Amino acid sequence: MSYEHAAGDIKYKPRLFVDMDGTLAVFKPVHTLEKLYEKGYFENLEPIERIVKAVKIILMNHPDIEVYILSAYLTDSMHALQEKNQWLDKNLPEIPKERRIFSPCGEDKKAYIPDQIRGTDYLLDDYTRNLMLWHPPGKGIKLLNGINHTKGTWEHDRISYIKDAEIIAKNIIDVMRGEKVYDRKPQKDSTEKTAYNQEVGRKLAKQQKRSQSRCR
Repeated sequence: MSYEHAAGDIKYKPRLFVDMDGTLAVFKPVHTLEKLYEKGYFENLEPIERIVKAVKIILMNHPDIEVYILSAYLTDSMHALQEKNQWLDKNLPEIPKERRIFSPCGEDKKAYIPDQIRGTDYLLDDYTRNLMLWHPPGKGIKLLNGINHTKGTWEHDRISYIKDAEIIAKNIIDVMRGEKVYDRKPQKDSTEKTAYNQEVGRKLAKQQKRSQSRCR
């Protein structure tokens, strides 16, 4: 099946934009905002292995899809941008620097993508606000990471992180082909090392909502 989308005489390949914090990497809870500015914070975030592997599978098996990183960063941090690239160099070196897009925290991510957003652009993200700003004209896929989707406000495609990487990759491709995937919020996976838990997640969400400083 061809994914190409014609606009006049121009054919566009579909694009998959993938968030980092909370999607590719475990967003490590902090008790003070200063921790986000410390050297090593972003570089040492634990990867969500199944999602990283799923992206690698898509890169390997679907060259007709252009895969990008689309992540927000703290513009006033001395380390965030460099460390996010270092994290990708280590965990997803298959995505070259020219396909890594970083937007300032709090701004609309779609304003920073090349050639404007298209109807065949998909965003895999854990944060509903980002998805709502994206969808429409693009299409959003919510990554259920074990602590988000507490209010169930995202009514479109959503994929649980606790599946095998091969299934996650297939689900993403299915959505990009027009199928629907509506996973339920997963319980915390006790077999996977992760910094997330429900109580810390709730406290962190309240803190971040008050400060409006969460960078996603």
